Amino acid sequence: MEPTRPERSPSFGREIDLLFLELIEAKAPYENYKRELVKLEKRWLQRAKTPAQRLAVQQTIAKTLLTEAYGGSLPWKEFGRWLRRLQQLGFRDLRMRVHVTCLYVQALHLFPRRAREAWAMLEDTERRVLRLRRENPLREEHTEAIAHAKKVARVPSPPR
Repeated sequence: MEPTRPERSPSFGREIDLLFLELIEAKAPYENYKRELVKLEKRWLQRAKTPAQRLAVQQTIAKTLLTEAYGGSLPWKEFGRWLRRLQQLGFRDLRMRVHVTCLYVQALHLFPRRAREAWAMLEDTERRVLRLRRENPLREEHTEAIAHAKKVARVPSPPR
């Protein structure tokens, strides 16, 4: 009989997925998501071997918490905390920038005083998307996401 290999620990993405399933099944409130995701972040930051790995973990956790804050219709104090954190860390890629920007514009009804900043961020993101080659499938995907955010936004773009 062959000796069994030690079981590999789950990847970061897999661990987040498992955590989400557990929290969804428990119908956990946002505070539980936040607490558990911050604990997960600390564990994975200790495991990270490079600055790039540390940054990816921080960006993923911040994006996830921003998304959860949006889903819970939380006020600026919580939503803004994670938005500012992502802006400090930088966006990993254009997909993350589009996701975050679209959430920001769609959440403006909760903090309408931020409309100028959110719409400016959306315009900047849209310019970046339009720089992609026409044949790039992400261009169409991102353009559709931006168009949807514009359509469903409850706070219009302020006049210039």
